[in-house]
Amino acid sequence: MATTGTVEVLPVIVQGVEKNLKLHWSKSVRQLTESVKVVVEDIDPDLYAKAQMDMKAKESVAHQEDMNRKKRWERIELAASKNQFVNPQRYICVSH
Repeated sequence: MATTGTVEVLPVIVQGVEKNLKLHWSKSVRQLTESVKVVVEDIDPDLYAKAQMDMKAKESVAHQEDMNRKKRWERIELAASKNQFVNPQRYICVSH
C-alpha cells in the first residue's frame, strides 16, 4: 500500500524515468535509469502502471492541443493572406 508521499512523488519519478529511457543520448544513463525503474516499480507496481497511464494520457492531450493550435494558426494565416488590407494588391497606374 502506497503512502501519501509515494502517491505524490512517484508520478514525478515515473515521468523522469520514462523520459530518460526514451530520449537520453547516453547508453550508460539509460542503463542506470532502467535499474532505477526496476527498483521504483517494485515499490508499488500498480501505482507505477497508473502513473505511466496518466503520463501517456497527458502526452496525448498535449499532442492534440498542439495539433489544434497548429490548425488554428493555419486558418489565421490563410484568412490573413486573403485580407487585402494585410496583403494589399499591387497595381501599376499608368497616366497619359
